[in-house]
Amino acid sequence: MQMPTGNKTPAGRVLFILLLLLICSGTATVGAQQKKSIEAVRTPDKMKIDGRLDEPSWPDAPSAGDFIIYNPHNGVPSSKRTEVRVLYDNDALYIGAMLYDEAPDSIFMELGERDEGDINADHFWIEISPFNDGLNGEMFKVSSTNVQIDNKLTTGDSWGHNDTWDAVWESHTSIVAEGWIAEIRIPYSALRFPGAENQLWGINFWREVRRNRETSSWNFVTKEFGATIAHLGELTGIRDIEPPLRLSLVPYVSGYLEHVSDEPGVGTSYNGGLDLKVGLTESFTLDATLIPDFGQVQSDDHVLNLSPYEVRYNEKRPFFMEGTELFNKGNIFYSRRIGGTPHLVRDVHGMIEDSEIVTRNPAEVSLLNATKISGRTDGGLGIGLFNAVTNSTWAEVENVLTGETRHIRTEPLTNYNMLVLDQTMKNDSYVSLMNTNVIRAAEKDEHFYTANVTGFEALLKSANRLWSASAGGSLSQKYYSAAETALGHSIGFNAGKTGGRFRTDYNFSLLSDTYDPNDMGYLRSNNEISHSLDFGYNTYEPFGNFMSTRTAVEFNYSQLYNPMAFTSADVELSGMVIFMNYWSFSLDLEFSPWGENDYFEPRTSDMSMYYHRPAAVEAGFRGDTDKSKRFYIEASGEYYRAWSDYGQHGYMWAFQPEFKVSRHFSFDYSISVEKMFNDIGYVSADPAEGITFGKRNVSTITNTVSGALVFTASSYLTLRGRHYWSRADYDGNYYTLQTDGALLDRIYSTTVDNSDVNTNFLNIDLIYTWRFAPGSELSLAWKNAIRGEGEQIITNGLENFSELFSMPQTNSISLKILYYLDYQNFRKLFRSK
Repeated sequence: MQMPTGNKTPAGRVLFILLLLLICSGTATVGAQQKKSIEAVRTPDKMKIDGRLDEPSWPDAPSAGDFIIYNPHNGVPSSKRTEVRVLYDNDALYIGAMLYDEAPDSIFMELGERDEGDINADHFWIEISPFNDGLNGEMFKVSSTNVQIDNKLTTGDSWGHNDTWDAVWESHTSIVAEGWIAEIRIPYSALRFPGAENQLWGINFWREVRRNRETSSWNFVTKEFGATIAHLGELTGIRDIEPPLRLSLVPYVSGYLEHVSDEPGVGTSYNGGLDLKVGLTESFTLDATLIPDFGQVQSDDHVLNLSPYEVRYNEKRPFFMEGTELFNKGNIFYSRRIGGTPHLVRDVHGMIEDSEIVTRNPAEVSLLNATKISGRTDGGLGIGLFNAVTNSTWAEVENVLTGETRHIRTEPLTNYNMLVLDQTMKNDSYVSLMNTNVIRAAEKDEHFYTANVTGFEALLKSANRLWSASAGGSLSQKYYSAAETALGHSIGFNAGKTGGRFRTDYNFSLLSDTYDPNDMGYLRSNNEISHSLDFGYNTYEPFGNFMSTRTAVEFNYSQLYNPMAFTSADVELSGMVIFMNYWSFSLDLEFSPWGENDYFEPRTSDMSMYYHRPAAVEAGFRGDTDKSKRFYIEASGEYYRAWSDYGQHGYMWAFQPEFKVSRHFSFDYSISVEKMFNDIGYVSADPAEGITFGKRNVSTITNTVSGALVFTASSYLTLRGRHYWSRADYDGNYYTLQTDGALLDRIYSTTVDNSDVNTNFLNIDLIYTWRFAPGSELSLAWKNAIRGEGEQIITNGLENFSELFSMPQTNSISLKILYYLDYQNFRKLFRSK
């Protein structure tokens, strides 16, 4: 089989013809469902959230009932009776739910930490969209044990949940003879809504009966298209509300004790700062953090990176996780850039004299403050404004001959900005404009520059929500001190049938070789043009032992933008089935018949060289059992085989059992093993000797243990320990990369540069959390971190683990207290006096 080269392949024309045939193939329709409506009643009562629903106003409010099953039998009336009522006053919205159950002693009652949405307990929740646009909203969920979960709602996937958002609201549940009761108070400070005299909000109520895994909703939600927020009913009756001033402060104090094993003494530090939230109008809110402290966030899952690409780590700092849905538009905002690694931290050693050594080189920039303003107008225009300032960072260098020290700036004082405009339209469509700007206060320093990225994206859906088209594009700009400017651009387009049982879409992406949004965003690599065509078929109604199924085939073709050269083409097949007992199983197969021309592995900036990866096949599976059982298992595996003279092959398997010991205690253990044999990868580059590749065996084993001891819904102890061990063992075979992508045997002196690497990361996080009042929290954390990297390959696991504890380790104990101060609470307190 001959590999396609350059732009001679007819793949683009083939994809275009297939797309035309698809468009002419017709469409299925889904019957429109009439929206349900419920009226909220103003209450004069002083509401007490106690899970009893005994205030006089509750019987006066109409009830929402006749729930319809979402899972497993979509569209069938629920087997359980549910009644929900809604009250309101000038301060908050109140929801009272009577969830009938003929066997209240069988209601699942597991406890969990806040925002742990998959505990073994019954649940009731509200999805609400004050702007009723089918695109944006909030979810407030409570378990039968009063564990709170709250999310932002978007149209990102079938459920459309962003679980990084935390609001301050009240709830209480109780078990009664008829079932269980949920009583919820949502203050207007947790919502944003139009400034209209008469409000019309989107709303839906949900219920999960955990023991039979039945999930049902008040307003019908089809599985065939759209996120759940696109299927809300209507809430009427809210009128003439006078929303109070939304002003809250969350000051904090924290203290740390830290000991590094190879350093004398124990370090101490104390911090203080605050978070501020101000409701500028009913629809817009300002959030700010001053001198934040993120020392207790979960440790990153570090890895050995043998690739030419940057590793992307998840955001775990609360301020950058909450209320950022607008800033995710356009995929040009990666919050880990803010307070991340200094720009020149890896260049310092190349900026010093022979007689100098680096005595201090901070690996993290300190964040001074961050502010975000976001909201939506009555006309559906969302506006988001983000700003953050980080301090300058300096490395310290000492002259070993004279003892003199000097400082090298690795990051100047930097200002990060983002502006987003997002206009909602009918049929759950939207159009967005966004801009990021990074200004570094170093006008005459050639190492630094100002960066700007401007982009847009739009999504249009048909009236029946079954067809959609989206497009987007961005322009990146870098302004250097020498009056130089670097420009780059990206373009994306997607169209197809994205709802119903049969689905298909075509996707096009273009990234120029100079497009670079990475000063405030994350892009793994640029310089690519890609096409993909997907076909899928889903079933949603149970048949036999199957609850639902999903099958898909995807054709992909990629090439460089500059020069226009072939890189890869592959076919992917996938299938998934969920059984009636809630077990699931999936299979994936990927075939690359022409292999891949990898222009990034050689690490040449001008893309003048590439490594030709041979034709290969990769197959994988994943399966899990019913998570509502006390014992749960998840397993997965992959196998890779390449057709080459080097015998490249490998496999991966992972196994994760989870055991719920009691309603208070659960733990899980996971192990993953990945081995690649005769892997070919980059070693070094030399102007005289060219680019050197080597053959290696790469082995990675990751063990993770986590558990939770939950005393009450607001008091719990969590543990997470992770050991990552990866080694790359070169077998002595080295090659020189040729211009045609092939490899030529060569002699390489490993005495000068040993390529082997043995890497260990061990992190243990033990955290006690007590939410002693709404929005207020005390946390006590112990963190242990060990990192080791050497050139000696260790193959024995016990020997490696023993060696690990001889490496430098950092232990820290920290206490942090934050207290939620709300202006309305002070106002009521002073009025009572």
